[in-house]
Amino acid sequence: MRRRGATGGERRRGRGSLYSRSCALAAALSLATPFIALAEDETDVASTVSATPTPERVPQELIERSFAGQETEYFPETIYESVQPIESSASGFVPVPDRWRMFYAGKWYDPYNQNVLKGDIPVFGSPAEPWFTELSVISDTLFEARRIPVPVGFASTRRPNSNNVFGDGNQTIFAENVIMSFGLIKGNTAFKPPDFELRIAPIFNFNYVKAEEDGVLFADPARGDTRSYNEFGFIHLANLSERYDFVSMRGGIQQFNADFRGFLYNDNQPGVRFFGDYDNNKTQFNVAWFNRLEKNVNTGINSTFDNRYETVVVANTYRQDLIAPGHTTSLSMVYRGDTAGDHGYTYDQNGFLVRPAPIGDERPGNIYSTYFGLGGDGHIDRINTTTQIYHALGSQSHNEIAQQQVDINAGMFAQEFSYDIDWIRFRVSGMWASGDSDPYDNQATGFDAIFDNPNFAGGDLSYWQREGIPFVGTGGTNLTNRNSLLPNFRATKEMGQSNFVNPGLRLYNLGVDFELLPELKLVTNASYLQFDQTESLEVVRMDGSISRDIGWDLSAGFLYRPFLNQNVLIRIGSAVLLPEAGQENLFGNQTNYHAFTNLILQY
Repeated sequence: MRRRGATGGERRRGRGSLYSRSCALAAALSLATPFIALAEDETDVASTVSATPTPERVPQELIERSFAGQETEYFPETIYESVQPIESSASGFVPVPDRWRMFYAGKWYDPYNQNVLKGDIPVFGSPAEPWFTELSVISDTLFEARRIPVPVGFASTRRPNSNNVFGDGNQTIFAENVIMSFGLIKGNTAFKPPDFELRIAPIFNFNYVKAEEDGVLFADPARGDTRSYNEFGFIHLANLSERYDFVSMRGGIQQFNADFRGFLYNDNQPGVRFFGDYDNNKTQFNVAWFNRLEKNVNTGINSTFDNRYETVVVANTYRQDLIAPGHTTSLSMVYRGDTAGDHGYTYDQNGFLVRPAPIGDERPGNIYSTYFGLGGDGHIDRINTTTQIYHALGSQSHNEIAQQQVDINAGMFAQEFSYDIDWIRFRVSGMWASGDSDPYDNQATGFDAIFDNPNFAGGDLSYWQREGIPFVGTGGTNLTNRNSLLPNFRATKEMGQSNFVNPGLRLYNLGVDFELLPELKLVTNASYLQFDQTESLEVVRMDGSISRDIGWDLSAGFLYRPFLNQNVLIRIGSAVLLPEAGQENLFGNQTNYHAFTNLILQY
């Protein structure tokens, strides 16, 4: 609040004496007594008392005399206006019937300002029970070039003069996902969860893949080496909140992550989830049941209402500030019952056998496993930390590699530390997933997840996690699957079953993140990879001299947000897998790579 015409220097010079004088005046005006007189002649008390104004108005000239020669930047011209008594102002209060539209100046097509389609103002209902709509549209466009180890064609080949085991692994991918979400919400959600929420979120997918070898994209080589595919599905159907005090319920197809980084179960599936908190939001809990749908192996989205014959039950709790302020600790128990073995042989959309896995004796089986987890995420002082431990117990009625019923007893551990220095974050992390040292006994000690999608050691920037690596020479199984760190011999992550007779993994990672600009981030990672145990590799490849060392995974990626929000997001990444002895034993000494661009537009 400044006096008109005063310069910045003038205002600063008068600030000290002005403040004390303004406090005195404020006291005089608030008390409105005749004993404090602001008269030109301070000795004439009687004339001052008789000239004291009424509380309704303070004459401007009286205040100006008091501050003669002083700067008055804290007293704008509005102080000279009439001040109504409290009872008068209270009687003049006018209630506003629709506070939502008091300052509404948005347009339905503008996502950056108030928008009726974004839940900023109610569309119907009473002021006590308003109803809102929420619309979102996301376009996710991907172009990727990669090289992975693939075999030459079996029934036919594009290179008839080649007799090598490995073919041309160069491939190109184009994928377009359009994700729409419409929500109808009841309640004032600024201070509590919604009383009711109905959400519909269809997803439309188109993808195109070109390979250089026949038999890679389709089981039937006559179908060629290019594949175009369209798919429609649902990733989220409905939410329902029954109570607000300490527990809510959500039903329908919904996204759920069983831990902080997605190591075990991170998927969108139909189910019912009870969740809530207590103790001033320091403790949160989830109890959820999911009946998983089948997925399309070409798109990764749910095939609408096709049963996967797999049930997942999760119970977990999170406690904030348990170890240190800013650190959250979690305890979890996850049960999975996979009864797909009771339903015979299953083939994917491209004609490949996916259940049971085409490895070993290819006999169906069911899996019953329980995971016990302990995790942590947050910071301890200035050190950021993430921890996750899982121990898996259970049984599989028949394992294709062990060729018998097996008891599951496996574990994993992951840890990341990071430290921020100004605009640079330094990270060090490691992961261990147990492997099976005796594939022929009845103990399955190789760790495998349910449906993992981890954000760890570079995430999908890394070659090892982003690219599903076929296990050439053993049919249609994969050493690793797309968006997974675990080498597990599954046919596919989308439709295949978990396999606990596997080599396991040891991962050591160093990473540095650079906030180059507020809108531009560079993420770099260097990981050294090893198999935990090599016996299962040697059995399925029938080679007794496979080394543990996989190689170096080097990756870098840019994240660019030109408008400093999530409405436009551009990701550019590249990675190489430099082979060591273990990878050379399996796939030769060829360096594999990928490079991709990803444009995400969101309304």
